[in-house]
Amino acid sequence: MSEIGFKEFLRTLEGYKSKFRELHWNAKLMSDHKLCDQIMSTIIEHQDEIAEEGFTIFGKFNFSEFQPICNCYANNTKEALEELEVLIIDLKAAINSDLQLCSISAILDVFLHDIRKYIYLNTLK
Repeated sequence: MSEIGFKEFLRTLEGYKSKFRELHWNAKLMSDHKLCDQIMSTIIEHQDEIAEEGFTIFGKFNFSEFQPICNCYANNTKEALEELEVLIIDLKAAINSDLQLCSISAILDVFLHDIRKYIYLNTLK
């Protein structure tokens, strides 16, 4: 993983937070509304952990450099979660062989677990 790839991932997570905010606002069920809140909190938590760990390796963003990448076109929570799951799996595969990034890989393991939990919870309506 390069510095550019690392920063792009963080910017993409910012876009997913916006997508889940949109889904939260447009929820027709209270369960969807609350689930999107939980998902956003989880993204914030893991994004922060990944950023803090990655900044020790790649350096911080320059001011005004952190602009969200909004490439999530899902129209519902299930689709957005599945897209996010693939994003995490792809990043994990890309960094798996780099021992310098093992701590980021460990954070991604927990993040992936949480996203899969939300995929399951989304079925309980």
